Amino acid sequence: MDNKYIYLDNASTTPLSKNVLNKINSTYKNYWSNSSSTYKYGIRCATYLEKIRLKIAKILNANTEDIVFTSGSSESTSLVFSNLSDKYKCGRVVISNVEHQATMISANKLKRKGWEIYKWPVNRDGIINISNINEVIKNNTNLVSLIWGQSEVGTLQPVQLVGTKCKELDILFHIDGTQILSNGIFNWKELNCDLLSLSAHKFGGPKGIGLLLTNSKSRLLLKNNDISLSQEYSIRQGTTPLPLIAGMYQSIKNIKGRIKFNSYNAEFENNKKVLLRKYFINKITNNPNIKITGSSTERLPNHISFLLFNKKLEPIKAYKVINYMSDNNVAISSGSACSSSSGKHSLTLENMGYDSNQLYSNIRVSLGSMNKKSDIDRLFKLIQICIKKF
Repeated sequence: MDNKYIYLDNASTTPLSKNVLNKINSTYKNYWSNSSSTYKYGIRCATYLEKIRLKIAKILNANTEDIVFTSGSSESTSLVFSNLSDKYKCGRVVISNVEHQATMISANKLKRKGWEIYKWPVNRDGIINISNINEVIKNNTNLVSLIWGQSEVGTLQPVQLVGTKCKELDILFHIDGTQILSNGIFNWKELNCDLLSLSAHKFGGPKGIGLLLTNSKSRLLLKNNDISLSQEYSIRQGTTPLPLIAGMYQSIKNIKGRIKFNSYNAEFENNKKVLLRKYFINKITNNPNIKITGSSTERLPNHISFLLFNKKLEPIKAYKVINYMSDNNVAISSGSACSSSSGKHSLTLENMGYDSNQLYSNIRVSLGSMNKKSDIDRLFKLIQICIKKF
């Protein structure tokens, strides 16, 4: 069998393209001073930083002050929740019960301080029950925080609809957009939210850098007068990692396609990843040993997740499939890299109503720009072997 390495775990992290690496290296060489320093080399770096901020803002149709550089989505989310507890003694936060670990950790910190945390239930597809939105999002709510594209099962939440309700009641709305940008550029001013978290390494950029998109309303929550105004508008302290920011900008420039909205539903332009996903779905449709998890329609374009069953139609443990694929130079996963190595069952599948014997069996395949049909063909052959082997 072909021993070429095939990478199908882009929801976990993505490889750097050559022009991103070149941008990082050239910035390290030419702009290595501290951008907060007041001598000419520091000012030169600060000027370069703000030029990049402006360019990123233009791509996303945002204002420059909307762009706050962080170390990634986890820090961006933590900033939102921690500032909430600093500004209010106690209150109410709404999240879904299929959030990423970073949101769950931040919410649990608030819960230990006496905050009410409402976990919005989801249906079998992993979508929140929107029929009870008026009971869930109420005037006594301080923050709603939802994951837009669920990393484990790929389901998209109706963030525009939820955002409309939050605007109506003047409630802060934060979106975890970690898995989104790799599938297309959105228009920040079209999104019905106040805050959005991103990590560069999910869309072809370097690790250790990300964004928190803000607006004038949310910046009032985030501003910390103890932090210098020269450090991310008094929101985030620390020496600015200019080379990583430059690399992130280049990776955003590399993104193909746009995300538009038809009523409240996100629409992603057809691209190579969409076509490959359709190709794979067609190969596994009507196979009794493969069961798709998550929504078949409201889904990340580059994401496929499924349960695999053996010849006796018993669910195969995900680690067996992942290890076998790895032995054959194919990289896939069972879900979020932050939690899949814990050995615990999938809380996401549990909250979606799956049987207890299926909670260790979710398989995730996430496509990138480097993938092609031959990769899918080889994956499918290996899947068929796993069905017989395990």
